[in-house]
Amino acid sequence: MVRNEGYQALSDLIFKGFLLTGMEIAGKRLVFKTINEREFRLIKLYSGFEGGKAYMRRFNTNYIIFSTFLLDDENVLMKREEEYKEVREFFNNVPIILCNIVLNELMELRESAMEAVEFIEGFSYTDRSRRIWRQCDGFPNSEEFTGVPGTGKMGLNTYQENWVLINKMLDSEEKYNKDFSRSLFVASASNPKGVRSVRTKFDSNVELTDKRRKRLAKLGSIKKQKWSPKKWSAPVDTAEELVDELMRQMSGQKDRHDKFIEQHMNKIRERAEEKTRTVKEKLEKARVKRAEAGDVLPLTVSQRPLSPEEAKELEGRKQVNVATVSNFKAERAKEQNRIIKKIGSKVLTGRN
Repeated sequence: MVRNEGYQALSDLIFKGFLLTGMEIAGKRLVFKTINEREFRLIKLYSGFEGGKAYMRRFNTNYIIFSTFLLDDENVLMKREEEYKEVREFFNNVPIILCNIVLNELMELRESAMEAVEFIEGFSYTDRSRRIWRQCDGFPNSEEFTGVPGTGKMGLNTYQENWVLINKMLDSEEKYNKDFSRSLFVASASNPKGVRSVRTKFDSNVELTDKRRKRLAKLGSIKKQKWSPKKWSAPVDTAEELVDELMRQMSGQKDRHDKFIEQHMNKIRERAEEKTRTVKEKLEKARVKRAEAGDVLPLTVSQRPLSPEEAKELEGRKQVNVATVSNFKAERAKEQNRIIKKIGSKVLTGRN
C-alpha cells in the first residue's frame, strides 16, 4: 500500500471508524464494515463455547452480523442489539456458500485495514491530522464528529486509540516546549551566556525532531531495511539506523562494501610484498657480485650510518648505484588514497 492509499484508508478508519464494502445477497443490498477489537470480543461472547462445527457456524454468522452496516439501506448500527435476532435469522437462512463469499470479502477488507497500520505515525504528523484532532476534542468516534449514527456505540478501534495517544503526546510536547522557552527567557536576565548555550542545544533537538517528523509525514512510513552481508551498505537516515550501523562495524560484521575494500587492500599488500621480495633478491645478487669483485662497500639489505671514510669514498665515485626497498605501509597509504579519490570512501548516508 502506497502513501496516498494508506492515508485515505487511515482517514476512514480514524474519522469514520471503519472501511466499507458492498454487495447484494438474496435480493437485498448490504454494506459491510470492518470490526474493531471491542466488537470482536462481543462476537466471541455471543458465539458461546469454542469447539466443533456448531461454534464456527455461530462465530461466522456473528462476524457477518457485527460487520453489517446497512441492510437494504437501513443503518444496523443504531439498533444492532434490538435487531440482532432478526439480522441473525436472515443470515442463518443464507446458503453457506454465500456466507463464505461474504467472509472472504470481509477478510480482504480487514487486510486492507491492517496494511494501513504502518502509516499511523506519519499520518499523525500531518497538518490535516493535527487540525482535525483539535476539532474532535479527543473523541474521534462520537456521532457529532463522524456524522454517522451509531458510531458512538462501537468504541474506539486500534487506529483511533493510537492516533489519540500520539496527538496527546504532541500536545504535551508543545506545552513543554512553550514552558521551557518561557523559563529560558526569564533565566536569560541573570545568565545570558549560559542560557544561549542551553537554547542552542534545545533548538537543535527540536529542529532535528521536526525534520524527522516532516519527512515521515511526507513519505507515510519509513521501512527499516534489514542489514545483509550481500548489500553494499545499510541506510542511516535516522539516529536508530546510525547506531545500528556503528554497532555493526564495531562488532566486525562486514557488508559487501567492506569485503570489496578488504579484498582490494589484500591485493595491494600482496603486490607490495612481491615487490619487496624482488628488490631483496636483486640486492642479494648485487651484493654477492660486488663481494666477489672485491668491492669494499658491498650492498646489503640492512641499513646503517656511513663512516666518514665510507662517505668520502662514496663521494669520490663517478657513479653511485642506489637500491631501495619498498615500504609496505607507505605503498598501502599511497594506494588507499588513490582508491578513495577514485571510488569514494564509505560514507554513512541514506540511499533512496
